[in-house]
Amino acid sequence: MKYLSIENELNYSKKRYEFTKEIESIFVKNNYIQIKPSIFEDYDNFIAINKRTPTKSMVKIVSDRILVLRPDITTSIIKSLIPRWEDDLVLKLFYHSTVYKNENKEGIKEIRQFGCEYLGENSIKADLEIVNMSLDILKKFGEKFILEIGNSNYINGLLSELNLKEQEENKLKSLILRKNKIEIKDYIEKLSESKEIKEIIYNLFNLNGHMEDVILKARELYTNDLMKKGLEELEEISILLKNSEYKKYTNCDLSMVGKFDYYEGIMIKGYYANVYKEILSGGRYDSLTEEFGRRVPAIGFCIDVDELIKASKK
Repeated sequence: MKYLSIENELNYSKKRYEFTKEIESIFVKNNYIQIKPSIFEDYDNFIAINKRTPTKSMVKIVSDRILVLRPDITTSIIKSLIPRWEDDLVLKLFYHSTVYKNENKEGIKEIRQFGCEYLGENSIKADLEIVNMSLDILKKFGEKFILEIGNSNYINGLLSELNLKEQEENKLKSLILRKNKIEIKDYIEKLSESKEIKEIIYNLFNLNGHMEDVILKARELYTNDLMKKGLEELEEISILLKNSEYKKYTNCDLSMVGKFDYYEGIMIKGYYANVYKEILSGGRYDSLTEEFGRRVPAIGFCIDVDELIKASKK
């Protein structure tokens, strides 16, 4: 970030410090413990897990092997903890750290993040706690915001009907992530799939709105057990939020796709009015833990601190 003067830079640093303390207080109140993740990731291991992450966006370091400066903090934490995991362990962790991204002409970008990980709790209780903490943080810094809630099981179940190769599925997910309707339609037209499946994909972006309405509509638009499971998980959250003061700040989006490949279940993205980019994002990622030796229930989210400050000014 560029500053007009030293005074401007110091004022911004003061504001960022105040924001981080506010966020930290919410995590501490909910009994989360701070952890310091590693700054380096093994390049081959990272891209094996996150196949849709463009390799040109990674900041690489070459020594006796290729390393990358941490593009994602969750992977770093899980890599450290799961090989040492003990039965019946439940951990509530938070971090305040930096991820790195290669922006080509702009050079290396440092993205300051706050985030949390709730590990070992496989229940709707953990999902709801993460949703409520997300809402607590968003409301702390503004009244005009929305938390979108989706479920990767619905969209993964839908795409499984297409029997695509991994590379083809990743491409389609990237198009859905960008909400590129024209390219999606062109892509789907070339496939020899049933009209029913194509229609559901065409109409994915219409499955967006009040949770009860979206779930009701989607009950007519699922074709397998995984899609049904996604809807049932969303319905549980919807019922628990029904009488909450936060209900008016939530929205359901069944076309939601995460930037990383490891989400498996509920996903969330938080936005402020007049700001296109999500400020907060996360979800359940039990399957990521399997990459490091054993399956452990896991859910969490991260916040882009600098984008949060910009959004609060708007």
